[in-house]
Amino acid sequence: MNHVRGKYFKAGVILTAIMALTLTACGTVSQQYATDKGDGVYFTVPNHWVKVSQLALNAEEAKSTSSGAADRLAAVHWQEAYSADPAFKSSQVLSLKTPEKPMVYVRVRSLMPEEINSISYNTLRDLVVPITSWSSGTSASAPALSISDDSEIVERGGRGIHTQYTFTSSDGKAQTIDQSALMSDDHSMIYIMIVRCSEACFNKNRQIVEKIVSSFTVRGA
Repeated sequence: MNHVRGKYFKAGVILTAIMALTLTACGTVSQQYATDKGDGVYFTVPNHWVKVSQLALNAEEAKSTSSGAADRLAAVHWQEAYSADPAFKSSQVLSLKTPEKPMVYVRVRSLMPEEINSISYNTLRDLVVPITSWSSGTSASAPALSISDDSEIVERGGRGIHTQYTFTSSDGKAQTIDQSALMSDDHSMIYIMIVRCSEACFNKNRQIVEKIVSSFTVRGA
């Protein structure tokens, strides 16, 4: 089911076309331009979406007591989130609770030494939820799951996998996630974009989501 899409992405990896911001008739910018210049990562979101800063996300992530959480946070180069919900908070970004308005989260970090030799496409698929075991039928506790896209991404800065899927979240709602996850060619870096909201919300805003995903470009440092 995988196929190389190069610079195209339906759930995408950051495109160079993002450099040309869309303008309205009156000359104002209709898109926000987000960039991690040091790592060569870019994407756009609608101009009215609110931003959750790296500072806020780092502070929220620092509360985690899970094994290796502090080391992973220390390895983060850049992370930002945007949402159509003006009241959206950093705690919601890092939670799997189903948003009722679309949100996008992008993260760039160095891989840990133990990850460099073990990371695979299945690892990238399973970043948010264990899709591999859920889809294989080996997990007795797997929720209802539907995968609508699972395809390879090839970018100048690396390669990885794009997966779009809908599942029944722990809050009992159907949530659709569009995730792009790439690793650099030397396996030293990981680049992630996640766009998600309830299934109904996602379908309603599909055109906006696809535009965001298509803008995701990974050029590398």
